Amino acid sequence: MFARIHTLETTPEGHDRGLELLHEILPWLRESTGFRGIFRLANADRTKSITITLWADEEAMLESAEAAQGLGTLAAEASGSKRISLEDCEVTYFEGELSSTEAPG
Repeated sequence: MFARIHTLETTPEGHDRGLELLHEILPWLRESTGFRGIFRLANADRTKSITITLWADEEAMLESAEAAQGLGTLAAEASGSKRISLEDCEVTYFEGELSSTEAPG
C-alpha cells in the first residue's frame, strides 16, 4: 500500500472550507483506480492539517499524481491555506480496518 501526504498551514475557517472541498472531490477519489481510503488530521486549533490518501499500489498512486497536484493546489488556494509539503510514501506497516465510515466531527 502507498500513501500521499498533503500538509497544510491554515486557519480554523480554512480548515473547515478544506473539509467542504474534500467532500466535493470524494467522488473523483472513490472512482480512482486503486484508491483505498483517506484521513484528514488537524491539530487542536486547526491551524495545521494533514490529509493522507491511501492507494493499493505505487502505480495507482502515481497515476493520480498529476490530478492530486492540481486539486491540492486549488484546494489550498480556495481555502486560504498554504501547502507545507506533498509527499508520496510506502506504507510499511498498517494495522486496522479501512472503512468508508466518516469520523464524527
